[in-house]
Amino acid sequence: MTMKQFWILAGAVVLAAAPVTAQQKRVMTFDDFSAIRAVSDPQLSPDGTMVLYAVRTTDVAANKRTTRTFVIAVSGGTPRQFPDEKTIAVEARWSRDGARVAYTTGGQLWVADAKGGSAKQLTSLSGGASGPVWSATGDRIAFASGVYPDCRDDACSAMKAKAASESKVKAHVADALMYRHWNAFDDGTRSHLFVVSPDGSDLRDLIPSARYDVPPGPFGGSEGYAFSPDGREVAYTAKDAGRTEAWSTDVNVYVVPTSGGPSTVITGANTGNDQNPVYSPDGKWILYGSQKRAGVESDRFRLMAYDRAAHASRELLPTFDRWADSYLFTPDSRIIVLGTSDRGRDRYFRVTFDAAGKAGAPVLITDGMNNIGITMSLDGRTLAWQRDAIDHPPEIWTGQLGTKAIESAHAVTHETDAMVSQLMLHPAEDFWFRGANGDSVHGWVVKPPQYQPGKKFPVLLLVHGGPEVPWLDAWGSRWAPEMFAAGGFGLVMINPRGSPGYGQKFIDGISKDWGGKVYIDLMKGLDAALLKNSWLDSTRMAAAGGSYGGYMVNWMAGHTNRFKALVSHAGVFNLESMQGATEEQWFTDAEFGGPWWKDEAMVTQYRKFSPHLYAKNFKTPTLVIGGELDYRVPYTEGLSLFTALQRQNVPSRLIVFPDEGHWVLKPQNSQLWWKEVRAWLTDHADPKPKM
Repeated sequence: MTMKQFWILAGAVVLAAAPVTAQQKRVMTFDDFSAIRAVSDPQLSPDGTMVLYAVRTTDVAANKRTTRTFVIAVSGGTPRQFPDEKTIAVEARWSRDGARVAYTTGGQLWVADAKGGSAKQLTSLSGGASGPVWSATGDRIAFASGVYPDCRDDACSAMKAKAASESKVKAHVADALMYRHWNAFDDGTRSHLFVVSPDGSDLRDLIPSARYDVPPGPFGGSEGYAFSPDGREVAYTAKDAGRTEAWSTDVNVYVVPTSGGPSTVITGANTGNDQNPVYSPDGKWILYGSQKRAGVESDRFRLMAYDRAAHASRELLPTFDRWADSYLFTPDSRIIVLGTSDRGRDRYFRVTFDAAGKAGAPVLITDGMNNIGITMSLDGRTLAWQRDAIDHPPEIWTGQLGTKAIESAHAVTHETDAMVSQLMLHPAEDFWFRGANGDSVHGWVVKPPQYQPGKKFPVLLLVHGGPEVPWLDAWGSRWAPEMFAAGGFGLVMINPRGSPGYGQKFIDGISKDWGGKVYIDLMKGLDAALLKNSWLDSTRMAAAGGSYGGYMVNWMAGHTNRFKALVSHAGVFNLESMQGATEEQWFTDAEFGGPWWKDEAMVTQYRKFSPHLYAKNFKTPTLVIGGELDYRVPYTEGLSLFTALQRQNVPSRLIVFPDEGHWVLKPQNSQLWWKEVRAWLTDHADPKPKM
């Protein structure tokens, strides 16, 4: 069956089952999913009248995704591409006076006027340029660029890069761990922090010879550095751990003069992770997020304030049991807008901040849908941010900052409205149940587009990865809940212990207990969903998960036969082999109590919670998926799982992407991924509605 035939058949089945009143909408196909215009990165103009934002589009035939920048008036209207229709610009940022915009295109830094005219290229660096940040004074732009630390100038870095590219020898040589990270081997370059004048003059590397990255990889961006209000200093995030890099989480905040000179660490007393500095507009404070416990990447990020005069830090919200994910000041330095994950949604809180540096109790100002990426006008009144839900892709919203809520909130962009109006999408429905400890645990249920009252539908239990990452009421660009539901399945999505947004004790409940109470939470949550939703068919159930979710699917395979089919993507199978090959050793140290050669860790973790030890119990048909460039959970974990299944004659299928890492990102690979997953679930769990 061809891909086109597959989706046509799926649509035909849906239409045949759908009531007449619903036939004006259709079930989402992969073509629809790919056609969604992915909106992100809102940037409100200083005067609060315009918003720059990014739109990523997918061209499946060309096997590529392209992100462009658009600008639209807050009052509404037709967006236009920025700076012009021919330029593919990203990371667009307003100058403080709103007269200019810095952006990157072709991997280099540019500046144009607010209308997109008078465009000027500022850099031509061999390591490219990314993450522009304006100084408040408007005379400097900070950005990151890749360099060889031993080089004194860009010509040297360019020569080294050319020699490496042209060499016939591609061997990787390492003298220490972290020789590869996420999906790439260490090539000897480091991301350095640069500044440049808006006319392209006075280009300088602020951390020459540094053997660490600013921002830290693999996902750090411009949130990792900021200018002081007077423009004389930059605070930045870096990890200078030397040979302990693979097992240390000691990230710090540094300050460095923009005129050049040595950097000074301001968070050295804390051995956990300190990151993402934000100056108060009055220049007295630097906010940053801080994890107190060393070696624990899932510790609570506390909101800290560094007193620049006293050279001392204090925690602002010690009783607020949520993470400080993002934060920004109002222009008078008296209010902090704080972003955090809370009970399955990303939300914003309003926090008062007095002249003495004391914070008031957080007040929730957003609710309902998922909210991230907030930016503010120069007068502190208008906000713009990104908002989405499981049943609606992101759009840019705007509103006014009130004392108890964001007032007059409404959508500014409508990039996805036309597509969404054609699709049969059901919102996520919250439910709560008693978990492994008798505590309250949260989950979601999503109806399939084929849903009809009085009929039963098969169940797909989705298990999230991380493991310290929650299921949010958010549109998915990879593991999209609505795409799974489109196959005719009712979705059950549990946030078991380990999930952020429910308190740090709840998060810590997964560590050194991967196959214990989390598994009980999931099974209890599934039972609760079945009890609350009579339309879910307990005789036709499947489970799917990636990363830790893949681990849990593998664990389920050895501990229950209640599922008709399983999908394990990048799932941990053998804890010992995974620990020895994964790059971030602090993770396995914290989660399993240390490496496998430590006796207590071996007895209590590796030889207790490893799915491979229960392979003799495997009976459920399992689809195994991995990427050869996955250095977080090496794809050999999937090979071992598939071998165990095949040797025992358990129906199974293996898919390995040689050009993908932990995530499947290339459009045609994604197309194959969804086709194979849908077919596997269809063949083994029968998605047709039944009476």
